[in-house]
Amino acid sequence: MPELPEVEVIRRNLETVLKGDTITNVTVFYRPIVSNNKDFEAKLINQKIHTVERQGKYLKFILDDYCLISHLRMEGKYFMDEKIDPKHTHVVFQLKSGHELSYHDTRKFGRFELIPIDEKDTFLNLSKKLAKDPDKIDFQEFYSKIKKSHLSIKELLLDQSVIAGIGNIYANEILYLSKIHPDKRGFLISINEAKEILENSIKVLNLAIKMGGSTIDTFESLGHRGKFQQYLNVHGKENQNCPRCGEKIIKIQHKGRGTYFCPSCQKSYIIGLTGGIATGKSTVSNYLKKLNIKVIDADQIVHNLYQDHDFLKKIDKIFKVLEEDKLNKEKLKNEVFNNKRKLKKLESIIHPLVFEKIEKSYQKYHEHIVVLDIPLLFETNYQKYDQSLLIYTNESIQIDRLMKRNHLTRKEAIKRIRLQLPLKEKKERATYTISNEDSKEKLYEATLNYLLSLK
Repeated sequence: MPELPEVEVIRRNLETVLKGDTITNVTVFYRPIVSNNKDFEAKLINQKIHTVERQGKYLKFILDDYCLISHLRMEGKYFMDEKIDPKHTHVVFQLKSGHELSYHDTRKFGRFELIPIDEKDTFLNLSKKLAKDPDKIDFQEFYSKIKKSHLSIKELLLDQSVIAGIGNIYANEILYLSKIHPDKRGFLISINEAKEILENSIKVLNLAIKMGGSTIDTFESLGHRGKFQQYLNVHGKENQNCPRCGEKIIKIQHKGRGTYFCPSCQKSYIIGLTGGIATGKSTVSNYLKKLNIKVIDADQIVHNLYQDHDFLKKIDKIFKVLEEDKLNKEKLKNEVFNNKRKLKKLESIIHPLVFEKIEKSYQKYHEHIVVLDIPLLFETNYQKYDQSLLIYTNESIQIDRLMKRNHLTRKEAIKRIRLQLPLKEKKERATYTISNEDSKEKLYEATLNYLLSLK
């Protein structure tokens, strides 16, 4: 799809040949391409072309009484004085000079809209919610839109209501230069990162315009092909070495778009989330999910294992907890919570299966942050993460919460807590600790501050 640089190159080439000319006749071969405007041809006859402007990815032909807006979409192209291709030529403009401008579109996705001339500066903003180009946008407005969003930064750069003109190729290049992972959520983008994104947007787009755009598939402008593809750092460079660090560039499908990035320069994080029973770890896990952060839940994996008949037969051989082919949960709990040796035995069966499923899960994701919700992170000596996040509280609060939540006696609550590795010992091992001894809002605030610390 032509992006801002390609459309700007097309605009310049068109204006060179069209400025001052007059439309004498229009032939439309495919009506939907002119938005089914029945008066399209009649309105354009004898209209002088004063200039050709561009707004985002849209071309605007400024006429006497109208503004003709052209959106090229995927495959739209203009040709001058070319032989008509009956299959792909959809609109032909005959000019007073004798020239003939034809619009070709193999996919028929492009569209023309004809609006009154006095709406030329407002129509796209109001009807399409089109934002301004990177070199014209107000930074605070741009940053505000990013900061309040839970979408990825790449999705936001492709959103024409956030910033105009950037498409897939240039979003990949801009984020590479900014050293930002394409999946990083908007609300985690710092003000300095936003400034860098905007600066690199202007830098990349200006160079692309200078080089005539990027001819990767089929782009050309009145026979001219772009050369910016010679300056691409990551786009289309899968398995090639990063120009900065030498790491292999990878390609993923991010929200349906081919996304290229360097996993070393554009860092991502695997976070091991842990805590103790009734410390608030699950509250943090649920909050992360609401923030659109990917969470792989070890407890859910364990739950799924207990639905697996082969797994149940395996533990029944040791604990004798199946009754009429169904698990007696209370019997299993009594067995393991009252006997550390039996608990260790059960864990030796479960943990390898859980970790295998965890790794299969996160290997298929290429997100900025993947959280592994593993309550027994340190007890199991699992270490395949970048940082560990501990949710901590003092034991008296932990006991009170557990008594209230699980309807246990104080003695039963203490016994459950003492079966786990002491929180103080976990605290010594953790990369980062969040204290949960106040309100839920304070816990959310501390969690968000931790996420913001990840660059």
